[in-house]
Amino acid sequence: MTAVLWDLDDTLLDTFPGRMKALAYAHEVCLGTKTDPEALWRSHRGGSLEAMGRRLLQDDYLRFVNTYREHYFSLARDIQPYPGIVAVLEAFQHAGVPMAVVTSKIAWGATEELTTTGLLKYFHSVVGADDTDLHKPDPAPVYEALDRLLVDASLSVVFVGDSPADVWAARNAGVTAVAALWGTIDAGLLLEALPDHTAKTPGEVLAVFAGEAPPQ
Repeated sequence: MTAVLWDLDDTLLDTFPGRMKALAYAHEVCLGTKTDPEALWRSHRGGSLEAMGRRLLQDDYLRFVNTYREHYFSLARDIQPYPGIVAVLEAFQHAGVPMAVVTSKIAWGATEELTTTGLLKYFHSVVGADDTDLHKPDPAPVYEALDRLLVDASLSVVFVGDSPADVWAARNAGVTAVAALWGTIDAGLLLEALPDHTAKTPGEVLAVFAGEAPPQ
């Protein structure tokens, strides 16, 4: 394994409650109606916030994006890494495997949350929504992360994520996709994306590293 890329939300950090509050708020403010934020998020399959805004408001999408972000980052958020994440990151760091975060969250926000939770020290780079013109499921963010790590795209690179967009981005970039089942809100949709491997816990990602995990 030459590198490990990680999604942030619902993979490394449990940010789901705050994100759903912000999504419900932005929908009501921008569209004037209430929504079931979990159902809306499932239907989006892990795409970017900008893509969701375009889907809901077409050319006025930035109003939705900005309303969401302003509300989300104004919330009191008790964010924690998922159980087992720190031990896995420690293991990869000890093995000398470079790591980066590839997220649809704006880069400064992702960096802030990684800093607050003590995880930033494990990563060589954080690629956010403002770092590439195209977003997951496009491979552009994966390529950006690998460029920063000075690593070529290949099946020896692992991308761990909780959404279909993460799996598709990995496949489109030619790297190995590991479905993070511990944080996903819809395991069925994630498995339908046909990841190369699945992991029910963060510790199972190490089995992929050791070559002990059977292909799906």
